[in-house]
Amino acid sequence: MTDQYAATPRPETDDETRAPARDAILAAARRQFTSDAASLSIQRVAAEAGVSRQTVHHYFGGLKGLRAALAAGGLDTATAQDEPTQDRLVDAAVRLFSRPGAGLISIEAIATEAGLTKGAFYHHFADRAELLRAVAHKVSPVDEIRAMVEPSVELSAREGLIAIACAYYAAMRQRADLVRNLAANSSQDPELARIVMSEIIGQGAPLMVAWFAIQIQKGNLRPIDPALLIQGLFGPVFLLIVLGPSVFDELARIGIRPAIDNVEAYVDLLLHGAALPNAD
Repeated sequence: MTDQYAATPRPETDDETRAPARDAILAAARRQFTSDAASLSIQRVAAEAGVSRQTVHHYFGGLKGLRAALAAGGLDTATAQDEPTQDRLVDAAVRLFSRPGAGLISIEAIATEAGLTKGAFYHHFADRAELLRAVAHKVSPVDEIRAMVEPSVELSAREGLIAIACAYYAAMRQRADLVRNLAANSSQDPELARIVMSEIIGQGAPLMVAWFAIQIQKGNLRPIDPALLIQGLFGPVFLLIVLGPSVFDELARIGIRPAIDNVEAYVDLLLHGAALPNAD
């Protein structure tokens, strides 16, 4: 006797019906993108895959999600239209790093903050280090320093150093939490330490070296290692930013003021030292 249930078709599960539809959509999108990337659209993909537009949105959330899925599958989908998405990722990372007390920031956290998938992240950046290099470049104070260094060449060494120190402090103060978090992440990420050094600190060093060379040539400064002056001038400002104002508030209570609050006296100390002019 034949089992009466043997001929009854087993209902397909959601997982069984989902895979063919999703694969058909991706296959159609891949063909369209390969043929003409600019013409890729939800409507055309849905028609070629034999599904509704709502189905495409259901699986991929829209055109950006579809492109991200193609990229995750190994297709290079980079076009000029992707630049805003790159900006979204960089801006999201800047926001995360600018939050007080942020810990080690992951790729997942950055993608989520940008409202994108992890696959979209890897479509635009090879790894976390590449994104953080873009972040550090974006927040670098070099432009503000350059705007102050170049005209200060006409000033005396003392006036120029005061102007540069104040400009550096103002630029860094705006980025206090961000720079502090980047520095904290650097202690756990050697690659990030190199990025911070090259993008936030390293780019300003050649400007200052050139400035010192001009001042030495003019006879305003004696020949010394410019790295010593750079560290002496910027060190207290960077220390204030990294440690945070609360630390220096405590120091102020015992009479230790930040160098930037007494910048003229600090520059005089750099230029002339602490010894009296006629002291042995």
